[in-house]
Amino acid sequence: MTRVSSVRPFARIAAVLVFAGAAVTLPAVSASAAPLAGPVTKDLTFTCEMPLIGAQPVAAKVTATFPEAVTAGSPIDVTGFSVAVSLDGDSVTALNLIGAATIEGTASANVDVDYNGTELGVTLNGLGFPVTAVPQDGPLALSITGPIPGLTVKKPGSVAFAVGGAFTGKVTPRHADGTPTDLGTFDLPCGIAPGQDASLATVTVN
Repeated sequence: MTRVSSVRPFARIAAVLVFAGAAVTLPAVSASAAPLAGPVTKDLTFTCEMPLIGAQPVAAKVTATFPEAVTAGSPIDVTGFSVAVSLDGDSVTALNLIGAATIEGTASANVDVDYNGTELGVTLNGLGFPVTAVPQDGPLALSITGPIPGLTVKKPGSVAFAVGGAFTGKVTPRHADGTPTDLGTFDLPCGIAPGQDASLATVTVN
């Protein structure tokens, strides 16, 4: 299988999908064993590098709805996409120690796409979560959402989707008066914990 450089914006992979011999890969879980399309809920665990306290497990519930089938040349539109994230008590304690009353942020997430055996690594940008109050103790629930551009395939076959191996957040904790804490805006790199089935759905292209 031919390997070429990673294509990051989701909307730009449509042109690559025309060529059956080309592939873009990322080091993550394969989407080839994904279940049939439709409403999907997937519970996964990531390990995230938190400031002050280091690596912490983070539970994530991915929700999305995929079409069961599309016609070649028509977009595969994913709807109802969200990621419900739960930060544990240690993370909440660390936020309280720096005086954070709220947090907000943006995010990007890797997605694995397999088109007729051609693997593509895609990055979804433009995700985020709104201002969320920090409780006195954990857990802290966050809802990450964002637009998912349609993907258009030009030839019949199947397209399988899986959660990719990496997720990156940019998080801003703020005091009660709205000013940033001493941490400012920090990067939150996360990787999927090994040994999980990250498959989401397989869409038939007629």
